[in-house]
Amino acid sequence: MLARALISDTIPPLKTSDTCTRAIDWMFEFKTSHLPVVDKGKYLGLVTEDDIIDFNHPDESLGSILGNLYKPFVREDEHIYTVIQEAAKIESPLLPVVNEEDDYIGLITMPGLMRWFAAMSGISDAGGIIVIKLDGMKQYTMSEIARLVESNNAHILSSFVRQVPETGEIQCTIKVNTTEVRHIVATLQRFEYHVDAYFTEREANDRIQERYDALMNYLNI
Repeated sequence: MLARALISDTIPPLKTSDTCTRAIDWMFEFKTSHLPVVDKGKYLGLVTEDDIIDFNHPDESLGSILGNLYKPFVREDEHIYTVIQEAAKIESPLLPVVNEEDDYIGLITMPGLMRWFAAMSGISDAGGIIVIKLDGMKQYTMSEIARLVESNNAHILSSFVRQVPETGEIQCTIKVNTTEVRHIVATLQRFEYHVDAYFTEREANDRIQERYDALMNYLNI
């Protein structure tokens, strides 16, 4: 999936001729602290509440504070993984999307990105979660882990891999399509995999849903 497929049309961009007062009104209306600013279709950056408060001239046009604009963006043809990487770096609930000529195409909202991620990762699918701790990348072989899962008549729906910088250990989290994971855990342990934690379907879904709901509530503040 590419960035353009995640564009939301719920929040319009501001123009440089719009006043600071209009920007604040729109921030209140759309419940956001940032809004994109365009000039003749070109993306100039994001104006923030702090920009306007610091400027302290509500009736002046946004063109008067262009030098202070924060300018994160992704290209419309960039892959979703690049979008997620950029979203993790920025200090904004919005990530503007532009084309190769820097024409403003639209924006991606953080709640929208999280909803897509939740759907992609199989959170809404029935199953359980297993967290495996590995000594390092040499021990990490997804094909072998998948083989052991499939030997129990199950399949991996999604997986996430994280390396712990301090120790070099690998934390591999898998979601499987079975409501009972204890037999899979036993198989993994028999083949000397260290299972750090596992959750049955209800436990996994409750924990993930709680964290997802908390994050969505935070992003909507």
